[in-house]
Amino acid sequence: MTSLVLLAWATSVALLARPALTGRWTTSLPRLTIGLWLGAELSVTVAVLSAGLFVAVPPAALAAGLDGIVTACVRALAGMGALHGALAVTALLATAILVARLLVSFVRTFVSARRWRRRHLAALLPLSRQDADGWTIVDHTEAAVYCLPGRPGKVVVTSAAFDALTPDEFAAVLRHERAHLRGRHHLLVALAAAFHRALPGLPMAETAEREIRRLVEHLADDRASEHHGRQAVATAIVRLADRTPRHALGAATGAVERVRRMLAPPARPRIRHRLVAATAIALLLAGPSAVTVASAGVALQGATCPIGSQPSGGRSVFEKQDEAEWPSTG
Repeated sequence: MTSLVLLAWATSVALLARPALTGRWTTSLPRLTIGLWLGAELSVTVAVLSAGLFVAVPPAALAAGLDGIVTACVRALAGMGALHGALAVTALLATAILVARLLVSFVRTFVSARRWRRRHLAALLPLSRQDADGWTIVDHTEAAVYCLPGRPGKVVVTSAAFDALTPDEFAAVLRHERAHLRGRHHLLVALAAAFHRALPGLPMAETAEREIRRLVEHLADDRASEHHGRQAVATAIVRLADRTPRHALGAATGAVERVRRMLAPPARPRIRHRLVAATAIALLLAGPSAVTVASAGVALQGATCPIGSQPSGGRSVFEKQDEAEWPSTG
């Protein structure tokens, strides 16, 4: 029963996230919307993994701690000939495969992005020079400004960008790129990309990556407009439209929507809107864990204090529950 509840939770979150988190309201709350997307992905992952674990490990075994979990897994492997044993082993294998796929995807995504940035920076070094303000200047006929995250992060500016941008626009672009670096926005994008890479057939994963890429640009735009005005940010975006390399974050990504947002800003969200979004994030994070803890607690209470029960005669709680869940086949 617990596994079915968790699977229902994961299915509901995966289906509702796309329509709920892609409305026009998200442009006024980019930071909290990113939190909602990442919370939804984590919630689905924890719910599915917990559901697979609960098929093989009864709630009472989970309540008994590590010894109970190990015993339940051993019993499942030993009882593969029975229907319940085969189902438990299948669930354990599926859970292990999902965990491995997620881990491999996260490692490959982060490593490949870091490797590309290092190679790109190494290729730029012979052609670039360092400005006194800390940005890297590259002689090139195409105007482009972007950042390369890392330690330390670099802001790359082509020589053509100096001619294409006014001083105020150039300052706004630099503020935009530094906002990316200080906010570690590349990590948010990498998390969404890794989840999509692990589950390419899940529509929610594809939408989450696309939306988070869009929303981090809104965050950086807002930071730049606070100091240099929305007009300067909008015109800079137009002059640099879509000239950002792969695995880099730049001021020209998704130009059309961002220009519209700068020139016609969304209404400022009210406090209650922020509270609703923050509550939703907390619910997404706590939901699967609450179901798991509640199921284990109910099972433990039923094993220790059953209605009309007789004294246990010295047997442990897990032994009594173990007999109920795993009847002898001898």
